[in-house]
Amino acid sequence: MENFEQKALDYFGALTINKSFARKAGFGSRAIPVYVREWIVSHYVKDAPDLEEDARQKIADFVRKYAPDKSEREAIKNQLFEMQDVKILDDYSVQVNLAKGDRYLVVPFLDETKGGVPPHIVRDNEMLLTSGIWGVATLSYSPPSDGAIGQIIMRDFLPFQLSNLDLDYFITSRQQFTTSEWIDFIVNSMGFNHHIYTERQKILLISRMLPMVESRYNLIELAPKGTGKSFVFENLSRYVAVRSGAISAPVLFYNDARKTPGLITRYDCVVIDEAQKVRGDSSGELTALLKSYLESGRFGRGSAGSITSEAGLVMLANIELDEHHRPSNENIGLLRAFPNFLRETAFIDRFSGLLPGWDLPRVTKDTPSSAIALKGDIFGEILHMIRNDISYRDYVKTNMDIQNCDDMRDSRAVEAGASGFLKILFPDKQPSEQDFYKYCVNPALELRQRVRDELCKLDREYIPVTFKSKFPDDFQRNHRQVRFADAENIDQLAQTEPEIISEPIQPIDQEEAELLAFFGEAKKTAEAEFALESKTIHIKEGDTGYSYKNLFGPYLKGARKIYVTDPYVRLDYQIRNFMAFAGILDTSTGEITLHLTTSAAEDAYQQDADRKLNELAASLAKHGIVFTYEFNPSIHDRSIRLDNGWSIYPGRGLDIFQKPDSKYELSEIDQTKRACRETQIIFQSVKG
Repeated sequence: MENFEQKALDYFGALTINKSFARKAGFGSRAIPVYVREWIVSHYVKDAPDLEEDARQKIADFVRKYAPDKSEREAIKNQLFEMQDVKILDDYSVQVNLAKGDRYLVVPFLDETKGGVPPHIVRDNEMLLTSGIWGVATLSYSPPSDGAIGQIIMRDFLPFQLSNLDLDYFITSRQQFTTSEWIDFIVNSMGFNHHIYTERQKILLISRMLPMVESRYNLIELAPKGTGKSFVFENLSRYVAVRSGAISAPVLFYNDARKTPGLITRYDCVVIDEAQKVRGDSSGELTALLKSYLESGRFGRGSAGSITSEAGLVMLANIELDEHHRPSNENIGLLRAFPNFLRETAFIDRFSGLLPGWDLPRVTKDTPSSAIALKGDIFGEILHMIRNDISYRDYVKTNMDIQNCDDMRDSRAVEAGASGFLKILFPDKQPSEQDFYKYCVNPALELRQRVRDELCKLDREYIPVTFKSKFPDDFQRNHRQVRFADAENIDQLAQTEPEIISEPIQPIDQEEAELLAFFGEAKKTAEAEFALESKTIHIKEGDTGYSYKNLFGPYLKGARKIYVTDPYVRLDYQIRNFMAFAGILDTSTGEITLHLTTSAAEDAYQQDADRKLNELAASLAKHGIVFTYEFNPSIHDRSIRLDNGWSIYPGRGLDIFQKPDSKYELSEIDQTKRACRETQIIFQSVKG
């Protein structure tokens, strides 16, 4: 046991856990954040030094009972339909619709957004109305009656509860650790193994938490795939929201139709993953709102008037590296790969820092922590509690001395970053002067310097400058001012970049595969490059980049008979979805049989659908597809069964896309540009 681990036990006791327990406890592929896993584990492990078989079995029983796999979703819905109560562990939240005068329960596991919740449960669990809260709920089903639709109802709720937390005691206990011990303690509390990182890399890891502890600290991280960029944000705190690929003004700021606040107003930090795939709206409203909010912390939309918030914004994006493991377009601008509306210098200038994720190692077997450190929920709560303490900013303003940083945005960003590092690394506000600059000021200055450099590459109006602190580090001493990359020299600069090379695919064993999955990273084996595999895809609300072709196309190859079961293929848009699916079938090697089993609630619906499906059959016949269909009122589950040995179970059937804002959007002809609805798609081999 290392010194920091013994001190962690001595001073924090029940607030700590062996960080390896959450990986070894048998959660499988369940989509449960690490801080919730550790909370569950702590109930069964108590003070035991190891994860005993008895505790492991109890945890596995809990998971089977209350955290079912996504493949069981329809079976659980059927239990509700048959009037049986079910208990599910999930991230529950409540949305208030003032226009309709109602509150709706959101149950992510069941893709339910219109559930009912009694007033007393909302009063007793106020976090349902803000960031949401994990817990075990008893759910039942109220069938349609007197014109009312069927609805899932929360009858009882047991939220996960934090241990008693004394922030002052946490701050005072910092004095018992040396600086290096405390840094290792923090890194392991984040879930990372301190042994595989240099001191600089540890500080880069800790930089990811700045938006969690400092109000409106906005961060960009650029890194290749496989570095675990989103792991900290998804697994450390319930006060952080992560969204992939697509953002919209209603989701991010305010939904005027529902009269409900967006993510910015409900979380400490909102993370946009896969930012290189984000697309703005045609009206430019999203860009204007983002710039306004990032500048002032205030925005107005629709009937909401002026709304203020303190949430930070984080943009995570993948980049390519060259043969020297440097960003391939470093000379011409790291952000040139971003969509146009995110590449505006007025937008980029509002970010406090750019984190060079390419300097961090890839996730391997050695990445996860196996040390004793703070439980995830405890650590996340500490970050939240210390967030609004302005005394740290006062300390920075009083003690920081930097040069060539006269621009207001530059100085404000460095102050905020230094304040964030101070909260995390020296919560007692007692660093030596050297340590204050080494661990707080200089890292914050580097993060902002990188933003300033990118602005200079994109816009002549930004004058190149090198920030300097009272005690410069290697980054400041070696920093060279960049130059603007205009249209005339951009090609020349690009030609100086070394050729981008791909790392060879290495076989991995089961243990490494599980660890990579734990960190949210997918690594292909040599065989997987050429062979399909059973898998489950989780599409989040608002994600883009998906289409029937890239989702289902590889699994449809070689199939001559396709059987689709979906109870909801009767309305115009549903039939158009089915027609789009038929459009990806390859008939170049022969005729394909396509059979649909669907249902209709009433005879009138069936007659109308029958007419439309007959027209579709005539059209498909011209293209080598023999289409037949039948109506079966008793079906409920969705499936796509193929005669090539594969079955697909799409949770929403083919209805995975959100309704477009306009009939004249490019997304109408390019599905990858359409925002998705949250769903799970299971690909399963039935061979052998």
